[in-house]
Amino acid sequence: MPEVTAPKDLVRVVASDGAKDVQPPDLVISRPPVEDRATAAKALRLCVIDLGTNSFHGIVVDAFPDGTFAVLDRQKEMVKLGEGEFVEHKLTEAAMERGMSALHAIKEVADGWGVSSYLACATSAIREASNGGSFIDRIRRETDIVVRPIAGETEAHLIYLAVSHFVDLSEPSLLIDIGGGSVEFVVADADGAHMLESLPLGVQRLTEKFITTDPVNRAEFRQLRDYLREQLKDVFLEARKHGVRRVVGSSGTLLSIAEVAAAASGDVESPTFDQTFDAAHVREVTRRIMSSDYEKRLRTPGIAERRADQIVAGAILLDVVLKDLGIERFVVSPDALREGIVIEYVSQELKWIRRLSPFRTRREQSVYDLALRLRFDQTHAEHVARLSLQLFDAAQALHGREEEARELLEFAAILHDIGYAISRRNHHKHALYIIQEADLQGFTPEDKAIVANVARYHRAGVPKPTHVQFQRLTAEQKQLVLELAAFLRLANGLDRSHFRNVTRLVPRLTDDAFNLTLYTAADPSLDVWAATQGAELFETVFGKPVRIEVAGV
Repeated sequence: MPEVTAPKDLVRVVASDGAKDVQPPDLVISRPPVEDRATAAKALRLCVIDLGTNSFHGIVVDAFPDGTFAVLDRQKEMVKLGEGEFVEHKLTEAAMERGMSALHAIKEVADGWGVSSYLACATSAIREASNGGSFIDRIRRETDIVVRPIAGETEAHLIYLAVSHFVDLSEPSLLIDIGGGSVEFVVADADGAHMLESLPLGVQRLTEKFITTDPVNRAEFRQLRDYLREQLKDVFLEARKHGVRRVVGSSGTLLSIAEVAAAASGDVESPTFDQTFDAAHVREVTRRIMSSDYEKRLRTPGIAERRADQIVAGAILLDVVLKDLGIERFVVSPDALREGIVIEYVSQELKWIRRLSPFRTRREQSVYDLALRLRFDQTHAEHVARLSLQLFDAAQALHGREEEARELLEFAAILHDIGYAISRRNHHKHALYIIQEADLQGFTPEDKAIVANVARYHRAGVPKPTHVQFQRLTAEQKQLVLELAAFLRLANGLDRSHFRNVTRLVPRLTDDAFNLTLYTAADPSLDVWAATQGAELFETVFGKPVRIEVAGV
């Protein structure tokens, strides 16, 4: 298995029980090729997307069965989704187009890594917009990514999870995450988080509401400062109650201010999140930012062009906090909302990660995720899948199908009985609709339709003109469904007892028949009877009789 030393800023190993796991600097992570199923690490590969007001962040992570995860890739797209929204509470068409372009770019990278699932969360810009729901629906239609809007308090909680895994919070601290639409505040210490607050004070919102001059004039500065002090009364009260003397920042705005402070002090070699900044020095930096014009900010080391127009509002907010609370130290965390989403997911879904980790491909994991959640009979399903594939391989000369069809047969076999979750009597019909409506990752609509119909016809008759889902298929797809269903129905009959009684199957195709020799663990009468019944579809589709012989018990 090839090994690659992961860049320090791309790796985070976190224990799901909340304990911080200190990472050695020379940590090596196995990085098998995505397509190498035989040697792939037992991890669930996810893409987490933070749809923020200013920017969209995507990270690709491997979640391991031991409750840890490793970040493999990061991507950031500046979108300014909330631009022009906060007056009319509506996303503009231009902003949504930028958002869709960003999501397509993130998805292209994630798909290249072979991710099995997407976890996408929307913050203030989308949750406050009157057309936010329509935008979420569009994302689902165009990218197949399901976006979950999260409340401000939830956002603050997730940020706390992320920051607390990177920064030692034994000292009373005020966590601040400045976004474009909202700012999250968390008062925390060794005993945990005492306050989780989200306020509509994001830099894009404040800039649009208060700042029209450049550099900001004294009147607008005072108006914004007074407004912030009024809005932050409860935050300041809680911070003073717990003796806070340190601010921990996350998000791009505060990271930029930290980079400016590092450049001003001459320490540009060390990562900003490894440094502790004197609050007085940071206030000198915020005052310089507040008094500078756009062109000067562009020339300031640490301020990227994408932030130069809004960082003034963030600098004023930070300056008010540092001054009014008498803050002594300022540090920043590279981790924020997206890492918090991963930590929460790993913690809550560890059982599923462990169950799905043996299955490497996105499609395979998605199929098993659905089957496991519906409490399928895994032993029976996998036995039927093995028998189906043996039959498929032995009859290659009859059907001439390739690996793609073989894989669809395997998936249909795994899912053929999931309809039992609704009804035993008509479980084959329910399996059809469940598969059709399931969020199976990596499957085209055509793939899903074929798998669903093959599962539907694993028993009980043949397609009829009234079978709407089958009739929607093309003639070529119908033929493929019938051929694959013939193998599945025959294999399912060979395990009618659900006891894996057929311990060995030797299929052999001759000019006269499709001969099946069975080696069984016990009396095979029930399985032979069911297989004989199931063979009728095979004989109809391929025009070849099936002959079953029991070699011994």
